[in-house]
Amino acid sequence: MLKNTKNAKISILKLAGVFVAIGSEPNSAQWRGLLPSDQVGYVITNELMETKILGMFAGDVRHNSARQAITAAGDGATAAISAGRFLSF
Repeated sequence: MLKNTKNAKISILKLAGVFVAIGSEPNSAQWRGLLPSDQVGYVITNELMETKILGMFAGDVRHNSARQAITAAGDGATAAISAGRFLSF
């Protein structure tokens, strides 16, 4: 069921699925000027989630992320594994 916020009219839209978006701006302001980022503010990393700063990694705030919960978990896991390997040397 949908409610039009301008005229309060109620309607029904049959769907097979829904994707909910919580926002489209990365929470990366604290890194601006320190880490390279794209025009929106997503941090540039390589496939191991390494940034240009040695020993600094990024997860779901990275450029080219799919911005889905499942990929955020995967990006975070990759960043954690990479950080662990970095600390082992």
